Amino acid sequence: MTAPEQQAATLESLSGEAWNRLAPAAIIHFIIKFVIGFAKNGIQNVAYLGGIAIFTGDNRWFILGAIAAVAGAALLVGGILSYLNFRFRLDGQTFLIHRGVLNKKRLTLSFDRIQNVVVKEPFYFRPFGLVALALESAGSSDEEVSLAGIPTSLAQDIRRAVLERRSKPAATAPTSERSESEGPDVAPQTKTEDSELLLAQPVSELARYGLSNNNIWVVAGIAVGAIFQQFDAWEEDAEAFIEASVIPVTGDDSTILGLLFAAGLLTVLLLLTLFSVIGAIIVYYRFRLLYADGRYHRETGLFERLETSVPETKVQSLQINQPWPALLLGRWHLVMKQVGFGGTNNPAQNRKSNFIIPSVLPAFYQALSNRLFGQMDWQTMQLRAISRFYVWKTVFYFALLPAMLATIPLAANVGMAGLAPLLLPFLAIPFVILRHARFGYWSDGKVAVVRQGFVGTRMTVFPFHKAQTVSLTQSPSQRRWQLATLKVQLAGQTLTIPYMPLADAEAWRDRILYEVETSRKAWM
Repeated sequence: MTAPEQQAATLESLSGEAWNRLAPAAIIHFIIKFVIGFAKNGIQNVAYLGGIAIFTGDNRWFILGAIAAVAGAALLVGGILSYLNFRFRLDGQTFLIHRGVLNKKRLTLSFDRIQNVVVKEPFYFRPFGLVALALESAGSSDEEVSLAGIPTSLAQDIRRAVLERRSKPAATAPTSERSESEGPDVAPQTKTEDSELLLAQPVSELARYGLSNNNIWVVAGIAVGAIFQQFDAWEEDAEAFIEASVIPVTGDDSTILGLLFAAGLLTVLLLLTLFSVIGAIIVYYRFRLLYADGRYHRETGLFERLETSVPETKVQSLQINQPWPALLLGRWHLVMKQVGFGGTNNPAQNRKSNFIIPSVLPAFYQALSNRLFGQMDWQTMQLRAISRFYVWKTVFYFALLPAMLATIPLAANVGMAGLAPLLLPFLAIPFVILRHARFGYWSDGKVAVVRQGFVGTRMTVFPFHKAQTVSLTQSPSQRRWQLATLKVQLAGQTLTIPYMPLADAEAWRDRILYEVETSRKAWM
């Protein structure tokens, strides 16, 4: 399909025996996809290239230039071949996809399997009026199909057709008993002019999100791991570099070298923080949350404008997260957990179910939870604490007992120094107390709140009727003190409330089973 034909394409034009191609601009998309994949999966190789740049002497630029030239040629050839080998057509309500260069794949994806449709508008497609349409299906750890390089009008037609097909079973279902906060059973699947703007985040709030999420520590951990894995190969060159370039300037005083090393670590941390802020602004630029026709719509992105949506009835729970940096800034980050990709043991699939709303204040998350699950009295809400036996049992089983088992052979071999592991329980007690203080639970018989955390907190708000399973267990010591551990399985997560008073645990279990059995509200 040529570019002019692609611009005039409609949903009907995809049907038939003829196979369709993406626009030639898709070559750019495939090249960028290769680069991003290399950056994600080959961070150690990137670190190795950095080592080449520092320690290979006068030949470094020739070596790096040769690597860049070969990589650029390979990317260009790979992008062209990926474009030439990607074909698609529509057979009724089923997409037929042929793709792959060396590892060729033939995919059959029916409308019924598609759980979500995401429209992406990368900056390199904007001059051509093209977008990338991601079709996400249940059971896939990543988007199953991405039609990168199709007209915006065609993408919207496909999105509308798929989501309308997904809504048809609900159209024949019996009328459900619903609260005012719930959307209609069957909702048109596209935004309208009557969309209600719920939240628009300025750049300042996105910067706060970059400062206060935990991604910076994940990136720091990966970077440190990559550096240490490659350190053996660089050790001799690093020592030579320090002796030749650093010591002549600073001297060989260990205190000065230590301070210089600490300053280097602080600089790296500040750079990672800066990258986190810039990344948050790029990913969530011009963040807008809208509500229209029973769906929440989210628009984000600077270089790639991304439109995602989730039906109100599919929202299983609302996570209200406050990592410890966000505690300092007085902000919370929300995650709508939706049915479709959650509930698996694959972390990549569970991340797909996340609908993130960054950097909000209590007034917003309280209003949103009321809208989703019905009115909750946040002003007078008092979360109940779990039993203090949690502290002593955790310290005993996870600190004192292992310390005693380690001390016996150590003391026999090294004498009094072998008693050092006995300090572990005393060091663990403050942390376990802090963890205990973060546990809390509340319910009005219809909706529940469970709070967990360590320094920061994570509150999960969910209606009882959307629980998938519930279990109550007791250890011998818990039976003695009339305590229990309650586990509630939701879509994509399991909530555990340990050392809960038995009467409360039984009341929650019985109420959850009752609501699941009798509620006529939509589950998904």
